[in-house]
Amino acid sequence: MLKFFKDTFQELKNTSWPSVKSLSGLVLYTLILCGIISLLILGLDIFLLRVRDIILR
Repeated sequence: MLKFFKDTFQELKNTSWPSVKSLSGLVLYTLILCGIISLLILGLDIFLLRVRDIILR
């Protein structure tokens, strides 16, 4: 078990981590993409709600 943790920490030390500038750009990209997908889902939800209302009249 101890060997597992030693190996894990050794791998983490060898990992190439992104720079702060790169990471902030990726975070911004992710947030924008999530916002766009949320708006698409909201639009689809409103559209289907109206279609349901028209059918149920």
